[in-house]
Amino acid sequence: MKDNILIVEDEFIVANDLRIMLQKAGYKVCGIAPSVAKAVDLIKTKSPDWVLLDIFLQGSKTGIDLAGQLSEMGIPFIYISANTNQAILEAAKATEPYGFLVKPFREKDLLVMLDIALYRHEQSRKFNQPKEASLQQQVDQIAAKTDTRDEKLKQVATVLQSIIPFDCLQISKNEASAETEQVYLLKNTLDIFQVSGLNDLLELTGVSQRDYRSWKSSPADARNQFYNNFEFRRLKMDSLWLKTLSDHYKYQSALSYDVVLPDGYVYKLTFFSTGLDSYNKLQLDLLQKNAAALNQLVTGIVLKKDAEIKQVRAARIFSAPLFTPITSQSFNGIIGESPLLKAVFNKINIVAPDETSVLIMGESGTGKERIAQTIHKLSPRKNKPLVTVNCAALPINLIESELFGHERGAFTGATEKRTGKFEQADGGTIFLDEIGELPLEAQVKLLRVLQEKEIERLGGNYTKKVNVRIIAATNRNLEKEVAEGRFRLDLYYRLNVFPIELPSLRQRKEDIPLLANYFLDRFIKKSNKDMKGISDDAMQTLMRYDWPGNIRELEHLIERSLLMTTGDIIETIEIPKVPSLSTGQANERYKVRTMEEMEREHILEILKLCKGKIYGDGGAAEMLNIPSTTLNSKIKKLGIRYEFVK
Repeated sequence: MKDNILIVEDEFIVANDLRIMLQKAGYKVCGIAPSVAKAVDLIKTKSPDWVLLDIFLQGSKTGIDLAGQLSEMGIPFIYISANTNQAILEAAKATEPYGFLVKPFREKDLLVMLDIALYRHEQSRKFNQPKEASLQQQVDQIAAKTDTRDEKLKQVATVLQSIIPFDCLQISKNEASAETEQVYLLKNTLDIFQVSGLNDLLELTGVSQRDYRSWKSSPADARNQFYNNFEFRRLKMDSLWLKTLSDHYKYQSALSYDVVLPDGYVYKLTFFSTGLDSYNKLQLDLLQKNAAALNQLVTGIVLKKDAEIKQVRAARIFSAPLFTPITSQSFNGIIGESPLLKAVFNKINIVAPDETSVLIMGESGTGKERIAQTIHKLSPRKNKPLVTVNCAALPINLIESELFGHERGAFTGATEKRTGKFEQADGGTIFLDEIGELPLEAQVKLLRVLQEKEIERLGGNYTKKVNVRIIAATNRNLEKEVAEGRFRLDLYYRLNVFPIELPSLRQRKEDIPLLANYFLDRFIKKSNKDMKGISDDAMQTLMRYDWPGNIRELEHLIERSLLMTTGDIIETIEIPKVPSLSTGQANERYKVRTMEEMEREHILEILKLCKGKIYGDGGAAEMLNIPSTTLNSKIKKLGIRYEFVK
């Protein structure tokens, strides 16, 4: 089947090359559109099956805007763009494309991406996979919980990361008399959000109340705007408090968005990031589209006092009998009853009986391997082997041998033939744990295996077909890894056919009593100690902790607490000390910049010295010793605008 494709691309040469490649491969091209308006007209008349979509087009609207309309019309699409930084990828991801092709690309890249996209679309229709809960639904669920306001804010901060990356979020009422009511959500050194008030931050940054009151706390014109790099530096000049806060935590970009409540009051959300160019117009559009969710964040969480929150349900949990039957609270041995975990169970039930590749994402200690084991156990392959490969532990020089095997004499030390992991898993499932740690060279070979369903042993001269189901897992943000050139985009889309995102323990704290009692029961049976349970005070301590190590950390803490308890009840639990909020200096010391970031910064500095002059004597091209055409191409690719160098 060769589908009818619409190309939405404002560079005619690129669009025409695409058309030639597609027609050569047997696809039909129903038209080329340089703008969103023209694309909408062609969609109405030509009814394309697929759309290849550039992000930045002629006119005021972008490909992201068109993507929303395509989703509503049920037309699948793939992005084709030269822009692959983290901010662009986050905005693109929110529109749920079936692929993302980076310019410049080869004909083979295009056809492989189309093949992957067609496969993912077919699988999506096959499963009728339910979409992830919208931001509005997630915020509503959090607002309805019985947690404290601070706990809810930390959960919302984690959810907001899915549409906009940030290291700090300031929420404040937009009037001078309410400045002391500001709330700050700051990411600490463990990437966990903490809630701080203004007074806490004044103390941390060494600013007196008198000094703060004499400063202008926020620029009056910072409304629904984004500020990157040099723009952000100019913004700091208008506010001593903003300068102090940003210098302390090393923030280098910001985005401001106003939430207008029904009563007319305005609350300002200001996102800060340590990245130089973290924000753009696409993210402002995403915030605007999620205005209802942000309104609920303010009215349903920020303005709710803890006294208004009922704690009855939580109190009942702590007072529950110690050894409740596990069968009612577990799914194949996975403990929990929270809505987030039940959503994971639902996805497992959907995908397990099929052959589809699964990508499990989640922090360390959330139980990714247990999920993989459960999927295999519930699949038709359950009587065949499940082979686990820890990609982070593979020796770099032996990766190919470990995965695909080798023949005798293939390299020095290969004294006998070796069967690789893929061959061992033939007929069953292979679990590639920590897939984000795999080097780029190995990623290329893995992609070939996924596409061709065959392997070639190192030193061999023939290929062998393998029937293997792929389950991969990672604790890394693969979109960010793709943006920074450490993970192949085509491999990401091949693996990400059916994603399962595991919630962290701090996102499902209602499961902590069940988990704590389960682990305690298990350790009591091993140690033969006479123990009745955990006191309410100790359980409250567990509930207040943020669990950077997740379930694994809770398990170890319960075991340690049992060993240290002399009575029949665990009265106190010694919680590990979480590193305090980063001052920024430590992060800066260990921050590694990409080649693209360093090149962009260097070009900006040269342009600043040349006062924006590119051509001729004393121009930036001459100083950099490169042709002016090459410099212009780099300026365009790196997103450098004239206002950055003023």
